[in-house]
Amino acid sequence: MAKNHEKLGITFETDVLIVGGGLAGNNAAIAALEKGARVLIADKSSLYRCGAIAGGVDHFMAYLGTDTWDTREAYLEWVRRIARGVVNLSVHNAVFCKELDAAIERMERIGCTLRQPDGSFFRTQSLGQPGPYFINFNGKQLKPFLAKEALRLGAEVLEKCSITGLLTDGENVTGAVGFNIRNGNFYIIKAKAIVLATGNTNRLFENPSGLPFNTWQCPADTGAAQTMAYEVGAKLANMEFVRITVVPRGFSAAGLNALTGMGGKFVNASGEDFMSRYHPSGNRAPRYKLVEGVMTEIYEGRGPVYIDCRHLPPSDLDHLKKTLGYDKDTLPDFIEQKKIDLGKDLL
Repeated sequence: MAKNHEKLGITFETDVLIVGGGLAGNNAAIAALEKGARVLIADKSSLYRCGAIAGGVDHFMAYLGTDTWDTREAYLEWVRRIARGVVNLSVHNAVFCKELDAAIERMERIGCTLRQPDGSFFRTQSLGQPGPYFINFNGKQLKPFLAKEALRLGAEVLEKCSITGLLTDGENVTGAVGFNIRNGNFYIIKAKAIVLATGNTNRLFENPSGLPFNTWQCPADTGAAQTMAYEVGAKLANMEFVRITVVPRGFSAAGLNALTGMGGKFVNASGEDFMSRYHPSGNRAPRYKLVEGVMTEIYEGRGPVYIDCRHLPPSDLDHLKKTLGYDKDTLPDFIEQKKIDLGKDLL
């Protein structure tokens, strides 16, 4: 409930304040609302289309228990190995593994199924995985579906609201302050619990193009949550790591996982499929190894480097073309404007 204090601004009181209305924020809101808590979501944008998956998403990572590699234990071992030990597995187990079944059920319930029309899962293997952990699905409308469910359950929402700091009583966090980026209204939010869900930290570092909004992930992810938490005494981990991937030259579009997961391969200027020199998994190597391989080829004079999908069977190529835009429309638009046919041309 909001109270208008002319000198201080508009005050809200709630049980759970969620800063950030993207994928994590909406899922947290839905879970809290289902437990009977009052929830307020604050986001800089519009709840229906904000965050890293505002334009959609095409992959959902999950283990499904079909084989020895497809278990919780095997998955956590892969996480440990892929992170090279720099990960708290107990936290990952609590946040991801213990919530996985509920998350899959929620996807079905809100109308954004992970299944194909025949009821099966279309799974792909990439980025160093021991098996096909990624479920390829149509998540174009996932964000609106999540927002609709949160609102149906009674979430209160402050849109166009930038949270700028947390409030404390000296020991505990008791709320937050922010303002409306359109009209300048100042907000004071009192809460019993706060969830900071503002996404990754893409904008903490300059991207190679030098264009601030030409980012691989959401350009609105500025590291705000990490900063606010640090200011009130939270300990931060792994902040020294930058985010790195391989994108089309000069255009930071998501799509690497889709391309390599369907069997696309990197080739250098001589047409050589070179990734096996850098990792046993070749083109399905961990992301950082793909980056290392591409950069080394270029630095040692064997560039430019391309993605080659010309060898894919027609059915796989059709699936790739159909689903590549589920994540974001930008990469298919880029490919079309460049007059590239993935079945005939190098990308």
